[in-house]
Amino acid sequence: MEKVKKGNEQRNSVSNWKERLLKLAGQTGNYFLKIYFLILIVVYPFYMQDGYREIGAVKYFFFRKISILVIGIMAPVVIIIFLCSRKAQGNKKKLILENCRRPSVTDLFAYGYLLIVLISYLFTDFRGEAFWGADGWYMGMVSQILFVLIYFMFSRYFRWDNDMLYVVLGSSGLVFLLGILNRYSIYPIPIQVKAPEFISTLGNINWFCGYWSVFAPLGIMFYWNSRDGWQRFAAGAYVVICFITGMTQGSRSAYLTLIGIFALLFYLSFQENQKMYRFLEICGLFALSGQIARLLRYLPGFTMNYEDELGSIFTDTGLTLYIGAVILALYLLLHYLTEHKGCRINRYKILRRCVMFMIATVLLVYILLTIVNTYIPGNLTGLAGKQAFIFNDKWGNSRGITWICGLLAYMDMTPIQKLVGVGPDCFAEYVYGIPELAERVYMAFGDSRLTNAHNEWITMLVNLGALGAICYVGIFVSAFIRFLKKAPEKTFLYLCAASVLAYMIHNIVSFQQVLNTPFVFLIIGIGEGILKKSQTENDK
Repeated sequence: MEKVKKGNEQRNSVSNWKERLLKLAGQTGNYFLKIYFLILIVVYPFYMQDGYREIGAVKYFFFRKISILVIGIMAPVVIIIFLCSRKAQGNKKKLILENCRRPSVTDLFAYGYLLIVLISYLFTDFRGEAFWGADGWYMGMVSQILFVLIYFMFSRYFRWDNDMLYVVLGSSGLVFLLGILNRYSIYPIPIQVKAPEFISTLGNINWFCGYWSVFAPLGIMFYWNSRDGWQRFAAGAYVVICFITGMTQGSRSAYLTLIGIFALLFYLSFQENQKMYRFLEICGLFALSGQIARLLRYLPGFTMNYEDELGSIFTDTGLTLYIGAVILALYLLLHYLTEHKGCRINRYKILRRCVMFMIATVLLVYILLTIVNTYIPGNLTGLAGKQAFIFNDKWGNSRGITWICGLLAYMDMTPIQKLVGVGPDCFAEYVYGIPELAERVYMAFGDSRLTNAHNEWITMLVNLGALGAICYVGIFVSAFIRFLKKAPEKTFLYLCAASVLAYMIHNIVSFQQVLNTPFVFLIIGIGEGILKKSQTENDK
């Protein structure tokens, strides 16, 4: 009897030792991930060595070094957690990770994507290019693996605290504010190699807009979720900065992203009157931002140094004044109906369906008109010669040729390449290896090397094939749907969902790079971690 008692005490002692070690490993992992989080959010966007000279490469090498260092530190932590999480079930012993017993749909897509990246590298004819990636872009196998590991680390071992959001908004808000000042020819930070196409501390306009597409939705959705008080005021100021940045930075992809964000907000705002008030306020802040940007043009020392047609329409005309007047009228109408007629917006979801149907119809009609006008010329006399309705090499600021070349390259592939691609970040190596496409690209871009299709999904189709593209798209779509589904209970997931959607929309006409893709995987990882924690709490 005493032997049994002694044996039980020993087992309990071992069990307690494992629990303490498991707790210590978890705390250690979370501590280092918090440091990594702060470096990525606060330090990384501002890190430069020689102004804008080779800034893409400089930022990439910084990201790669710090990420590999953190992964190296996390490796023994993960092993300890793995071993200490061993549980016995009958006569069978299974090694399991905490919060990893039931992989989510997003997890499975991430595992699949990681596998396809490795297989694509093994089958590529361009090993050197595929490992690190194209020179200046570095979106090769190493980067893709880092992105996936960021997702898994933050979804498993990082504990999100809502106070961290203020750090995110403060850092990104400063990046946006510097961008606004730079656009008006004011440079608080002395930067070498100044040029209008470079902005803030991020590099060229496309890179800046990619960063903006990930972080601006966080602040916009935070305001939408806010209640009265200082948080609402601070969030409102951030939203104004976001909108002014989007209007003035120079890339038209920002407006495409804003359309997606506003459509999402409109759809979600039919939950309750308070949400619809916030949506209308955000629309009003957009109008206000346009007029503030217009006013800045006339301040002494403020000189707009980069003009684009859409930006000028919103920041150098009275258009946003009229938009603001309409929004104010709608706001007052909703207030009157709420106070005097007992209106509850959730009773009018048919209106939401009608508007979303109209948006879908407009998009479909545009696609059909473009197809007809492109391939059956002369039938639509009113659209003859209008470049926006002719899908050719010049369509969409030359997105036409990049998309066409990407799709033609995919059609030229072998069956195995169509499945797993030509290799991570090997788009240029493959396209320039096809004489007809190489000549076509050269005629359009000269000596500038086309390293991607300026459409992330088409680029994925070429680099990682149909299987890689499906897994990659699956990560984002599944995360977006699952975040929205759980967001009414965990409201921070609204912010995550908006960021994921904005990234997807923006990259319809853009690309992966080290100032947007690592951050969106970070946000997806944090959102997934919140989902897993919620699931664990529900299982108790």
